[in-house]
Amino acid sequence: MKIGVIGLWHLGEVYASCLADLGNLVVGFDADEEVVNNLNCGILPLQEPNLEKILRKNIKSGQLKFTTDFKLLATCDAIWVTIDTPVDKLNNANPNKVFVQIKKSLPYLKNGIFIIVSSQLPVGSFNKLSKLIKSSRKNFRFDYAYLPENLRLGEAVKSFMQPSRIVIGIDNMERKEEVMRIFRKLKTNILTVSIVSSEMIKHATNAFLATSLSFIYDIADICEAVGADVVEVSKALYADERIGGKAYLDASAGFSGGHLERDLQYLRKEGKSKKINLPVINSVIRKNKHRSQIVFRKITPLLGTFKGKTITFFGLTYKSGTPTLVRSLPIRLAREALQQDAKIHLYDPWIKKSEITKEIAPDKFSYFADPYESVKGSQVIVCITPWPELKKLGFRKIAKLLIDPKIFFDGRNYFADVRNIIEATGIKYIGVGR
Repeated sequence: MKIGVIGLWHLGEVYASCLADLGNLVVGFDADEEVVNNLNCGILPLQEPNLEKILRKNIKSGQLKFTTDFKLLATCDAIWVTIDTPVDKLNNANPNKVFVQIKKSLPYLKNGIFIIVSSQLPVGSFNKLSKLIKSSRKNFRFDYAYLPENLRLGEAVKSFMQPSRIVIGIDNMERKEEVMRIFRKLKTNILTVSIVSSEMIKHATNAFLATSLSFIYDIADICEAVGADVVEVSKALYADERIGGKAYLDASAGFSGGHLERDLQYLRKEGKSKKINLPVINSVIRKNKHRSQIVFRKITPLLGTFKGKTITFFGLTYKSGTPTLVRSLPIRLAREALQQDAKIHLYDPWIKKSEITKEIAPDKFSYFADPYESVKGSQVIVCITPWPELKKLGFRKIAKLLIDPKIFFDGRNYFADVRNIIEATGIKYIGVGR
């Protein structure tokens, strides 16, 4: 089967490369010439471990190519829509970008095409898309499937190639075998459901994960109040077979990235339109909205005012193992520190200064390629997005470079196991729920 993949940022780069690696003939489509030209040269728009190797291998073998010429969609047996749905500052997604691109592509699609969508769309989208397609191209025949994506930034190739399950929402069961053949090399559980259920599964998954995080935030707050340690409590929860070792029990300063928030907002909007009360979903949204303030609330008693103080941020990306600042919590906290008239120093081994200037004005921060240089003259280090390399730093040297009151805020308890080492240098360690 020849598959046309439409949309080539994170979702599309992964799907196009991995679908080709499974033995499918793939053509990637995008209107951005720079993105397309770079991909044809083996350069990814967003880096992912092991993805560049897969990309280059399949370009070389002829299994994969990229183009801006949407007329070539006419040669494809199926199209796979992988446009990343944009999310605004209030975590509301705008699926119109996906609808518009599908409408633009319609004139080039052959009758009987198999349309597969993995873009992050709200429940009920198939009905809207079906009406759009039928009104835009009369007597056009097509079959449709929705396969909710389950990629994790920094682990996208593993997520695609070793999924815990694949969900297929499909309107014509005769097409099921075609999807099964696409994934024939993957050893995993494949669930076939209705299209509307497949749309709902994506929302339900992310809402469940977000609820788990909000739960552990509450537990962390109680732990602090009574003198318990949320890290120890979480270890016991992970060991409970009813919960499991992969549960989302990361006590922190809040979740970010826009992915969990997007699906929470989808559900809240749907509940409002259907006049359904959603107390759990709404409480999760409220909890995370205010969670980041824990950073300032815990530091202020030791620091006093932030005005005129220097705060160093270790780790800026929204998630460790990724090179993107999209919906980054550390960036948001840095902006808030600036609003309190603090000076900010920024360090992250994955991010260039030019990327940071898209989020914060260049005259508002100092960027450092060396972690030790970044802490010189700082009173506080804030680490929200931890990197393995950071544990290898010499905290005795860091202590000499910091100035009083020498605070280290560990926003994810990543350094809990080296807390004694940090405190032995005279640095005041602050964790979450401990």
